[in-house]
Amino acid sequence: MKGANEKTMKIRIVEDERAHAEAISRSFGAALPDARVSICATLAEYRAGLASDPPDIVLIDLNLPDGSALEALTCPAEEGAFPLLIMTAHGNEEMAVAAMKAGALDYIVKSAQAFACMPQTVERALREWNLLRKHRQAELSLCESESRFRRILQEIPSIAFKGYGVDGTVRYWNLASELFYGYSAGEAIGRNLLDLVIPEGMRAEEKRRMLRMAETGRADPPSEQCLLRRDGSRITVLSCHAVVRRPGEAPELYGLDIDISERKINEEQLEYLATHDELTGLANRALFHDRLEQSLHYAKRSGRIVAVLLLDLDRFKIINDSLGHSFGDRLLSAVAQRLDRVVRDTDTVARLGGDEFVLLLAEVTEPDDVGLLASRILHELAVPHRIEGREIVMSASLGISLYPKDSGDGSTLIRNADIAMYRAKQEGGGVFSFYAPEMNQRAMETMEIESALRLALERGEFTLYYQPKVDLASGRISGCEALIRWLHPRRGVVAPADFIPLAEETGLIVPIGTWVLKEACRQVRAWQAEGVPIANVAVNLSARQFRTGDLPGLVREVLGETGLDPHLLELEMTESMVMADHAQVVAVMEELTAIGVRLSLDDFGTGYSSFAHLSHFPINHLKIDRSFIKQIVTDPNSATIATSIIAMAHRMRLKAIAEGVETEAQLAYLRKQGCDEIQGYLLSRPLPASEYAALVRRDAGFSCLSAAEQGGGRTLLIVHDEPHTLDSLQRALGGDGYRILTASDAFEGLELLARENVQVVLSDQRMARISGSEFFDRVRVLHPDTVRVVIAGQAEREADSDSRNCDQPYSFLLESWSDELLRGQIQDSFRWYETNLRSPREATLESPRCPAARDGAE
Repeated sequence: MKGANEKTMKIRIVEDERAHAEAISRSFGAALPDARVSICATLAEYRAGLASDPPDIVLIDLNLPDGSALEALTCPAEEGAFPLLIMTAHGNEEMAVAAMKAGALDYIVKSAQAFACMPQTVERALREWNLLRKHRQAELSLCESESRFRRILQEIPSIAFKGYGVDGTVRYWNLASELFYGYSAGEAIGRNLLDLVIPEGMRAEEKRRMLRMAETGRADPPSEQCLLRRDGSRITVLSCHAVVRRPGEAPELYGLDIDISERKINEEQLEYLATHDELTGLANRALFHDRLEQSLHYAKRSGRIVAVLLLDLDRFKIINDSLGHSFGDRLLSAVAQRLDRVVRDTDTVARLGGDEFVLLLAEVTEPDDVGLLASRILHELAVPHRIEGREIVMSASLGISLYPKDSGDGSTLIRNADIAMYRAKQEGGGVFSFYAPEMNQRAMETMEIESALRLALERGEFTLYYQPKVDLASGRISGCEALIRWLHPRRGVVAPADFIPLAEETGLIVPIGTWVLKEACRQVRAWQAEGVPIANVAVNLSARQFRTGDLPGLVREVLGETGLDPHLLELEMTESMVMADHAQVVAVMEELTAIGVRLSLDDFGTGYSSFAHLSHFPINHLKIDRSFIKQIVTDPNSATIATSIIAMAHRMRLKAIAEGVETEAQLAYLRKQGCDEIQGYLLSRPLPASEYAALVRRDAGFSCLSAAEQGGGRTLLIVHDEPHTLDSLQRALGGDGYRILTASDAFEGLELLARENVQVVLSDQRMARISGSEFFDRVRVLHPDTVRVVIAGQAEREADSDSRNCDQPYSFLLESWSDELLRGQIQDSFRWYETNLRSPREATLESPRCPAARDGAE
């Protein structure tokens, strides 16, 4: 694009943010290569170059280091010389509107998209500027040539020009008037202007204005008017008027209208954004504080209660990181709609930021009413959200503070509600909590811990404990995990759960994590120097470590300083951590593996990763989260997830590691499922460095590992909650050569099934805690290759058989059983097992002490 005389267009950018100025300049370089762009950082620099090199157009930031753009608009030397476009950032909308009224041609809200579209904006502005300049020229030449003036106005499509008499009769109607108002010149001329475009409620005032201008010969100042179109819609214009008197003739009135509808919409939008959250449409922090102060003012006179409810979504960060920020934004909008729906029209719902919302309940009668509403809010949020084909169940933690009980100050009420919310979150989430004074004390303690945490690193108050990991195949220690402990001078040993979340929140986790990495590597090298046979050490990474800074560079630096072999270092990262930015995560992981360190995916099964994503990660181990191990012996769902992870890991040639193993039954079940390594309190608690080294030197193995290994032979488990019946069943079956195990309830039976190699289970149907059918439902999932026999009455047998699909052996005995019938049934069950289910390995391990088993095999 060229200037008015085909000269190179000169664009002046006045912007102190260098990055913004360069982004705008690049945009012009790509779209307008012939334009000459110059950049100024201050008003002084801008003014200094005006005389020697005047620009064609100026893009000026609203706030500059040495003044405001408003000063440039009011400078007489610059008035009318060229158009100025104001650039403003978020939060300066009112000043931008003021600048527009002071004479700026237009304003632009800074953003990457706005910078990219800047060439088109400038071209449009110059067109508008040229039109306005033509408009001024036309006004100056009005007295010289009315016909010429009319032709110019007729050709300007953006300015409606209309001429009319004192009575309102239209005499002139240009092309833009036709476009603005929908009437052709032929339809408009001769009709009354009041009937055409003036709304009915404004007609009397408009008629008085016409008469006043005709009498005084002076036009009214320019004004904004909302006029009618032919189709009944409204158009907002900036209207300028003129009065022309000719000797001996009645005055003629002229009006020039510029369409400012879009500008008015933008102004209203700016005003709206100043008080509302852009994503959810809820009130923002500023509007909430204003309404809270008003509510407190009225409550002081009425004696009513004002309630502030602060709400934080539980586990939203995991969802946001795993499924993406776009998904998270849609979820936040859905939550906002539900919150807005559940409160009264007189109440206010606001979004403070992130996943934090606050509700203001004005004019509350009883505190119990607030509790009822809090329960309704949590219930409403718990209804599944359907977003992008996914069903998401959300819970929230909600804190409540009340006026006047908890405070008379608005800011304090919000802070107290925040303290109550954190108490609800500490209770597991999904609940609400009222503020109490002692909670403020706990908040102060948290602040004290944060202050102490900031000094702990430089004071050397951290230490590392080491928890062994054991290979289930060999029973030998396969490595260890380094776990941080805080040796607080007054509190003693502080567990990670009590300070790691605070370190994550404050960002202290980054220097703490660096110290852990260095100390673990240093300790392993020290053990090697002492002759301790160390396999490897695993170090946990935080999300902040993984996403900020140069993690591979840090690892190289630490390995270089300590001299540790990279293969002895294993880095553990959580599943949710690696799902945020897939491409970036894979790049970092590949760089780490190129160094030679091993990678583990920790807490697997708790996040939202897919197998497709997992296949791209260059990891060595999958660590099954302890929440699944805790109930792996008794809960089919936990067991199914854990065994699926083990099977998937093996198919991907990865090692499966179970953490949190605390019972022999858990260990035995994991061994049966082929888990590679275990870690937990059953083997050892985390140990100081010296004690761990002593444990490795002894290498005596763990008694629980050998105890879990059982030989072959026919093993029968009898589950019955009546002791005398249990004794009778043992006596009846004791002479048939079985190894008989007994349990007094179903859960004890599940523990035994996990620890022992059991082929047949005999259970009573009527038991106190769960029925025999429910017990066998769990056995069928947890131990599918076990034959199940139930003792049940006739009615129970008929009811159960009608509802059960017996696709695997599932025999019944009547309650009036005989020893002979019982023995025959159990013998048949063992024969069926040995014919259909026994593995070749079991056949070689068959005990020669069991003649019945040998007969069955034959």
